[in-house]
Amino acid sequence: ALHPNDKKRILRALEVYRETGKTMSRHNADTRLVPPRYEPVYLGLAYADREEMKRIIDLRADRMVAQGLFDEVRALVESGVPRTATAMQAIGYKELLPFLKNGRALPPEALARAADEISLRTRQYAKRQRTWFRRNAAVQWLDAGAPFDEIFSQARRVATASDKV
Repeated sequence: ALHPNDKKRILRALEVYRETGKTMSRHNADTRLVPPRYEPVYLGLAYADREEMKRIIDLRADRMVAQGLFDEVRALVESGVPRTATAMQAIGYKELLPFLKNGRALPPEALARAADEISLRTRQYAKRQRTWFRRNAAVQWLDAGAPFDEIFSQARRVATASDKV
């Protein structure tokens, strides 16, 4: 069922088979039959105003770039971390890798373009996360724009109401 070029999933399937003697699909099917050991409380953070979330993501990307993300990525590559490493595929790192050809500091306009790309990719990732979590009707959504103490209090109330604390 796996594409021959999907090395990560092939390796994982081989690891599972070696440890369990079962194919990945058999192992997953068997695992779903086992009752859960815990009754989780699902808490999600969401901004009531999507524009506020966009503003915070943009601010975060600008801050990461201003605080030396380019130098961090360059140092990792120079230390021998392969560009294809899983960690180098993280949002932020992946967008800066194309700029590492000459290894010198980027001009401000290039850093601004990179920050814009990081913001875009982060917003897209956040949208995918929201979509994925919304499939779970048990998620209790909390206002991410609220002060931390209020979020924490809301979380405690939800957990206490479900008798899972």
